[in-house]
Amino acid sequence: MKTSRPAKGKYDAKKIVSYVGTLLMIVSLGFVVRRFMNEEIDFALLTSPWVIAGLVGVALVEGIGLVLAGVNYRAMVFNVSGIKVDSKLGVKVYCESNLYKYIPGGVMYVLGRNRLAIETEGLGHGKIALATVVEGALFAIAALVVAVSFSFDYSMTYIRQTFDTATSFVPIVAGLLLIAVVIPGYIFRKKIAPQLSKLFDSLQKPVAWVLLKRFAFALMLMALWGASFVAVLALMGQPMTLGLAVPILGLYLLAWMAGFLTPGAPSGLGVREVVMYMFFGGIVYSPALLAAMVLHRVLTVMADVLAYLIALGYSRRFG
Repeated sequence: MKTSRPAKGKYDAKKIVSYVGTLLMIVSLGFVVRRFMNEEIDFALLTSPWVIAGLVGVALVEGIGLVLAGVNYRAMVFNVSGIKVDSKLGVKVYCESNLYKYIPGGVMYVLGRNRLAIETEGLGHGKIALATVVEGALFAIAALVVAVSFSFDYSMTYIRQTFDTATSFVPIVAGLLLIAVVIPGYIFRKKIAPQLSKLFDSLQKPVAWVLLKRFAFALMLMALWGASFVAVLALMGQPMTLGLAVPILGLYLLAWMAGFLTPGAPSGLGVREVVMYMFFGGIVYSPALLAAMVLHRVLTVMADVLAYLIALGYSRRFG
């Protein structure tokens, strides 16, 4: 009996993608090391074994959360395409490409996910793009929902200020959208419409229930990230009560959104910290805030690397 063999062109493409992925991983780790070297940590804060254990616990929980995000993304790819990606491949590629966000430009992690389309039969790049857009939108909406729910008064004040500042740019943005999206969309509507119809026909039904499940996960992940910052802040000496922890969690997610939505900033570098300092200046002990911002950023990087190592170990153990 003859066994089927992959076409040579497809096999070569997979090898090339694998080599490129390895190269990008090396580059990403270089930027991760650079990030560590640029952070100024007051190691006098880390004299207590309980503090060290707490910080390690935060990094571990965030790392596991990212692995679960990879599982969730694999499910989302199935939701939008009807094609099941191998679990080992899906989680590994997700966690590996997540490290690409440290490469300047902030878009490499999106491109890295397209490896799934190359290594999975019948899965197109359009479906990967759609899954990525849906994931990003759900994360942003979930962050906003948690932020407003947990820190309503503070959030409404800052959102109103941001809206008032942005109002003057609305005509410019509208003009750019008209030129870049609306006009080309109208001109090429006959070619675009069939492709969009084909893309959305493969969405798993019912769509509302699918989106609700993915949104519930996004809410859980956002709450986890906000709680991790609250924990680090408490470990750095900030007196913490439930009445203070709740608005801090919400405001942290607003700051996270600012970094997430800022194009070109690797992992929101700098943007998140500036916004956090503005938010927390009057309600948090300043030395504890500065230490927590630095350490939480470091722990986030550690969690990204840890998630990749967990995914890599899983793929090799069960590969």
